[in-house]
Amino acid sequence: MLFDKQLFASKYVAPDQRVKVDTLILIGNGFDIWQGLDTSYGSFEKYYEAHLDDVLARFHLKKRTLQDENGNVVLDSAGNPVTYSDVELFYGDPFHPQKLPHEFWWDFETSMDKIDDQQINYFFGRDGVREIQKCADNAQKILKELFREWVMSIHISEEVPKHEFGDNVLFVNFNYTDTLLKRFGVREINEFHIHGSADQKESIIVGHATHPELPYEPLKNFKDRPRFEGLYYIEEFLYHADKHVEDNYMKLRIFCALHGIRIEEIKNIYVLGLGFGNADLSYIKHLIHEPQGIAENPERGLSDEELFYLDSMDYMGTMNLNIHYAISHRERVMKKDPISFPEYKLLDGLISPYVEDPYHHMERDSQMRLEAAAVRRRFLSEQEERNKKMRREYLRMLSKKLHTGHVPPSETFLETDHSMAGSLPGAEWHISYYSDKDYKRIDEVMKNFRCNHYTLHASVEECISVFAKR
Repeated sequence: MLFDKQLFASKYVAPDQRVKVDTLILIGNGFDIWQGLDTSYGSFEKYYEAHLDDVLARFHLKKRTLQDENGNVVLDSAGNPVTYSDVELFYGDPFHPQKLPHEFWWDFETSMDKIDDQQINYFFGRDGVREIQKCADNAQKILKELFREWVMSIHISEEVPKHEFGDNVLFVNFNYTDTLLKRFGVREINEFHIHGSADQKESIIVGHATHPELPYEPLKNFKDRPRFEGLYYIEEFLYHADKHVEDNYMKLRIFCALHGIRIEEIKNIYVLGLGFGNADLSYIKHLIHEPQGIAENPERGLSDEELFYLDSMDYMGTMNLNIHYAISHRERVMKKDPISFPEYKLLDGLISPYVEDPYHHMERDSQMRLEAAAVRRRFLSEQEERNKKMRREYLRMLSKKLHTGHVPPSETFLETDHSMAGSLPGAEWHISYYSDKDYKRIDEVMKNFRCNHYTLHASVEECISVFAKR
């Protein structure tokens, strides 16, 4: 369900019971590691290897057996057949599937969009389109089940709190654990698990943040072009493997609204143990840009010629760019040269009579910028409809909670107040880092996002020393 009714029910604070909130604390994986918990993705890799067979058996899935080019079963050094799951096939080289490298697991969420879609298409062939869908579904089911089980296996002992946080502080927890409740005395009503929590297995969200747009439906409509349909199912896989940051951020705004505060009014933001990886940077950008009135512009960086082309597109032009965007995934994400398929070569012949010619004469970099801008436009339109649905449901439930058909403006807190945006200085940021490499990356991100007020601290302990019990 798009609107989280459980979030509303569990985090709502009645107006007469509210404390003025002025601080947000973002909790990342480094926070739990600081607490001595084994929550690294390296630990998940070990769990995956140890429990893969159990999950396959539970889902009645069989491993595939590796064969050589002559169709003979490949044996390992002990004389046993080499087997692999759909995860290794989908995220590895389908022609030479093997154990995924450590790098895949060390940066697990970022790795989840690293699908060589064209190679998978080539592997399954013209008659294997439905097998692509089946393999994609299995790979996602296996990974999510094992990840959720691993999270639930992490035990956290209770300890006497050494820090004290008032009700003026709200916590946005990017982890799935209850460390804040057991070791820091934080009230559950003041904590929002933005990616779900271990005690609610189905709530857990894990994934990349590069493909939030819906799979492009016309990909399935080219008759006798099965590779396009294959691309559709991989696009569908990438959509379901996305964290859907914009949905989650809207829920964060609702969480704050339930405590009577706008994001723009927050005075201090603490970031504890968050790695500033690509999968979570959009949250940071939102929290920096919204108080300054900086809106996303998907056309930023386009030349006048490119922008003119984008603005003048008709339906077929839009289709052309969206389909090319899907085709260029290998080139854009995997940084590999595209595989030449006859079906793809026919694309220009099918569409070019209906679109303006300039696109086909542009440099490749220019074409890819146009493709990305066109798809982002489509996504923002899709997202606005989703946001409207969430706003309507939130206001409906708020009216019911207040037993009135009219919700006072002070209670909405959902949309950016444009009269305030840009007039507020923005929050003071206090950010912990782990290493010199982290320091450089975080510093660069904050400067690129045009944050003017931030301080970096060499440890979580130092960053929250102001909250230490005296």
